[in-house]
Amino acid sequence: MNSMLAGVMAASAVLAFPGRGARRRLETAVLGRPRGPRWRVRLAGAWPTVLSAVGFGILCSVLAQSTILAVLVPFGAWRAYLAWSARSARLARERRRAEIIELCVTLCSELRAGREAREALQEAAAAACPDLGLGLAGPLSTGGDIVQVLREAASTPGGEALGALAACWQVADGGAGMVAAVGELADGLRAERNQRRELEAELAGVRSSARLLALLPSLGLLIGSGMGLAPVPMLLHTGIGQACLLVGVALVLGGVLWMDRIAQAAEALS
Repeated sequence: MNSMLAGVMAASAVLAFPGRGARRRLETAVLGRPRGPRWRVRLAGAWPTVLSAVGFGILCSVLAQSTILAVLVPFGAWRAYLAWSARSARLARERRRAEIIELCVTLCSELRAGREAREALQEAAAAACPDLGLGLAGPLSTGGDIVQVLREAASTPGGEALGALAACWQVADGGAGMVAAVGELADGLRAERNQRRELEAELAGVRSSARLLALLPSLGLLIGSGMGLAPVPMLLHTGIGQACLLVGVALVLGGVLWMDRIAQAAEALS
C-alpha cells in the first residue's frame, strides 16, 4: 500500500511540473534567448514530459506488479510524444506555407491595383503573415533592407518560399516586373501544395495499413483473453513472456518506423 501511494504521489508531482518550454520562455523573456547548447535547450524543453512518462510507468508497474511496465510504458509515452511533436511541426509548416501563398496572392493583387510596392507588401504581410508584418514594419517605414528580413524569415520551418520572394524583390527592386514574378511564384507554390496533397493522399493508405498491422497483436491478446488463455498475465509476470513482449514490441516498432521511412523517402523525392 505504501509503495502504491508513493507511486501515485510521484506521478502527481511530475505531472504538476511546468509545461513544455516554460524555462526556455522565461530565459528568452529575461535574456533574449535560451541559455546553453542547442541539444541542452531541447532537452530542457522535454524533461517535464520525460519525468511524467517515467512517473506514469512506475505507477503502472506498481499497480500491475510487473517491472517490465516501468520500461515499456515510459518508452511508449515517449514515442507517442515524438509522433505528436512531429505531427504538430508538420502542421505548422503547412500553415506557414499556406500563409506565404496567401501573402504572394495578396501582394500580386495589390500591385495590379496600382499600389506602391512597399505599401502593397506591408498590407499583404499584415493580412497573411502578421508575425512577418511586424518584422517588416521597421524596414518598410524607414527604407531598410527588406531582402535581408525576408531571407532571415525564410530560414524558419515552412518559410523557404520567402527566399524566392526576396530574390524577386531584389531583382525587380519593387518595379513593374514584381507583378509577373510574384504571380509566377504564387502559381508555383500552389502547384507544389497540390502535388504534396496528392502524394499525402496516396501515402495515407500505406500508413494506415502499417498502423493497422501494428494493432493486430493487441487484437490477438483480446481474442486470447476471451478464450480464457490469460495471455496478458503470462506476458507481464513470466520471464519468457516478458522476453516475448520485448521482442514483439521491438518488431512492431521497427515495422512502423520502416514504413514511415519509406513514406518520408517518397515525399523527399517528390
